[in-house]
Amino acid sequence: MSENRALSSASEWSVPERRLAAIFAADIAGYSKAMHADESGAMRALQATRRIVDRMIAARHGRIANTAGDSVLAEFASVMDAVCCAVAIQRALAEAEGEAAQFRLRIGIHLGDIMVHDGDLFGDGVNIAARLQSAAEPGALRLSEAAYLQVRGLSEIPFIDLGPQRLKNIARPVRVYAVPPPDQRTSRAIRAGRARAALRPTLGAVAVLAAAGLALTWPRLVGSERTDGPGEPLRPRLSLVVLPLANQSGEADQDYLAEQLAEDLSADLARAPGTFVIAHGTAQAYRGRPVEPRAVGRELGVRYVVQGSLRQSGEQVRFAVQLTDAETGAALWADRYDGPRTAVGAAQDVLVAQVGRALGVRLLEAATQARSGQPADAVDLVMRGQALLNRPFARDNHAQARPLFERALGLDPANVDARLGLAEVLVDGVLNGWTTERTADLDTAEQAIASVLQGDPTHPFAHYLRGETLRARSRYAEALAAFDRVLTLNPSFARAYAYRGLIQIFLGRAEETERDIAAAIRLSPKDPLLGAWLARDGLAKLHLGQDQEAIEPLRRAAAVNPLFDFPHLYLACAFARLGRDVEARASLAEFLRLRPGYTLARYRSLTSTDPTFLAQRARIYEGLRRAGLPEG
Repeated sequence: MSENRALSSASEWSVPERRLAAIFAADIAGYSKAMHADESGAMRALQATRRIVDRMIAARHGRIANTAGDSVLAEFASVMDAVCCAVAIQRALAEAEGEAAQFRLRIGIHLGDIMVHDGDLFGDGVNIAARLQSAAEPGALRLSEAAYLQVRGLSEIPFIDLGPQRLKNIARPVRVYAVPPPDQRTSRAIRAGRARAALRPTLGAVAVLAAAGLALTWPRLVGSERTDGPGEPLRPRLSLVVLPLANQSGEADQDYLAEQLAEDLSADLARAPGTFVIAHGTAQAYRGRPVEPRAVGRELGVRYVVQGSLRQSGEQVRFAVQLTDAETGAALWADRYDGPRTAVGAAQDVLVAQVGRALGVRLLEAATQARSGQPADAVDLVMRGQALLNRPFARDNHAQARPLFERALGLDPANVDARLGLAEVLVDGVLNGWTTERTADLDTAEQAIASVLQGDPTHPFAHYLRGETLRARSRYAEALAAFDRVLTLNPSFARAYAYRGLIQIFLGRAEETERDIAAAIRLSPKDPLLGAWLARDGLAKLHLGQDQEAIEPLRRAAAVNPLFDFPHLYLACAFARLGRDVEARASLAEFLRLRPGYTLARYRSLTSTDPTFLAQRARIYEGLRRAGLPEG
């Protein structure tokens, strides 16, 4: 990053000052290419980017020591300031519009001893920061272990351990930590780091893998069960392996994409609580070999096998995946995802999240069915409850799930998944008017969520449910912050996007709802809550006066989940405002069939103090009156 200035003689050098500092090294990704293509445009974009960077460095009490074209070298008194500044810069550039949106930074941060001469920075610490910067991907941040140890308590920042790394011209390996870009378009190294992090607790307890026979010693996990004869390995209930995907494209240069998709899918599934996933490196041993799922299950001691393929036809790519029961060889589920070839790289994380979500649901269903007829323990009861909640959103499913979670807590009061499952049932009941014990249920849900967060302050689902309880109490700004926290901890949490979109309506920002709902659907296009998400999109359009545009998502919502009532209410409003009275009355009749006795006074209880919201809500009241909803 920094070069010695040309000096006329060594006598001009004074003794440099030495001090410990957080060293911040950054450069612009793709700057040279942009300058070659359009010098004037690149210069304007550079200036816009530098205005953001300089302002944020100053705000965090940093000092810029050197700039050279597209690079910035700065020092901070604390690593905390340096890292928070770097994260804020990356987020600001990711959300920027106009010329500043053209560029992304690569940033490296190291804590070390520096020499300061004439305001510039020198020393081995500067070199390490520069090497970390050059290894970072656009929009990302990399830290040395020395820097990471100063900020590891920042739970809202997703640090990923990349392990010891060899840096150019640095004698000893440096342990490196990454913070992925805000848009989560991550490199293979970061994805591998995520996989290691997800598997570390499991592998630390279980992995004793013989080099020659894949002889695996499993832990006695809660809920594990022996499925084969004496001497056979224990198979944890939700254990699986993702085998290498078959590249059916006939193009060897596409092998890397098939490999990355399999690796990412393994990592995504490994993050699911209670799931044991064989490491991708072991799964690679089956590449190019004809495999029989039951044999693989016996060799690796897993209950399920995931297989898939990647096929290209012209400009289209198909990613197909299948879940097989390794005990019986029966195919439990299969699906495929299609898209343009040019978009596969950009959409890879979204694609993997979709498959991971779908597989997670099927694994729960399969494990629950396999246990039918056997005595229920706490783990089994939780899985049965979760399987019910993974069905289309409906009052009956929640009513059946509640006693299962309560029984699980009776058997195991410390079971985190049972606590959160019960909290989800209770808060959903409050939000949907399914309970006559609103205050008591909401208090119980909040207590359960608080107990989980006390033990694990970074639990994404607990933060999501906390956001839902805040929504139930009409504390919308706090709910929005809770959903933002969820997405910091887990950027693939589709529900957090969906309900952040709903919160935008109550905060008078309905124009932002569609983007959040679209993000949720991209991540989980077949989610059990899809009908509710589409209904929120339609409601936002009604708030914005887009009555005609609201009809399509509301009709889709009603078709996806016929048991969900509110799409029919919103359709009645839209049709009434458009003068389509017959359709309005028919939609209202269907709503009242599903929710008899509902009145306009009941709808008014779902309110906010935001003036924009109140003005927009008046239009909804008018439409519902025209449709014939009783005042109450």
